[in-house]
Amino acid sequence: MNKSAIIFLNGGFPEDRILKEYVKKSDVIIAADGGGNFLREKNILPHYVSGDLDSLTRDNYEFYKEKKVRIKKIREQETTDFEKCINFCLKNSFNEAFVLGASGQRPDHTLNNFSVMKRYYKKLKIIFVSEEFEIFFVNKIIEFNYPPEETVSILAMPVAKKIFTSGLKYKLNGETLEFGVREGALNVSVSKKVSISFKSGNLLLFKKHFIK
Repeated sequence: MNKSAIIFLNGGFPEDRILKEYVKKSDVIIAADGGGNFLREKNILPHYVSGDLDSLTRDNYEFYKEKKVRIKKIREQETTDFEKCINFCLKNSFNEAFVLGASGQRPDHTLNNFSVMKRYYKKLKIIFVSEEFEIFFVNKIIEFNYPPEETVSILAMPVAKKIFTSGLKYKLNGETLEFGVREGALNVSVSKKVSISFKSGNLLLFKKHFIK
């Protein structure tokens, strides 16, 4: 049985039409600390607020407490609020987590969020959602339906070897991508189905979600 969570971090968010679609797909709504401030503005009530709670306003803390939202204050500072939410998902047997607000405010936070996703993606399917894309690590092989003439980007983090693709304009046939050496960004789909596989390393995929 598939069990999905949606996690709101404290970064930049896509338009309401997009976030509402992902809320509908999710069984549980989780605010990572300051993400709770954003949800209050949008009149979305989370099931949980988790983190060290140094960013959630006092007023919003009291509001969620009154609404019986489960607030989990975790004081330790060895993990970020995002990682605390990921660990919560793992402990509660979630299969996937949509993550909104993972980028857009500070580049150090953004890169750190990608690092956390890399650390956990083999244990939990983690999907960052932006205005245009779903962004996630490929677990060795993926095939998906996709309209022709649309952007598909792949980036190694930091290296991915023996990559094979089909359905893309710029094909890879066993090549290696490496961060700072060679990228696979801004490729274009040429058929209604795209497949990507690789032998070793870590490969990040950017595919459009097409929510209108």
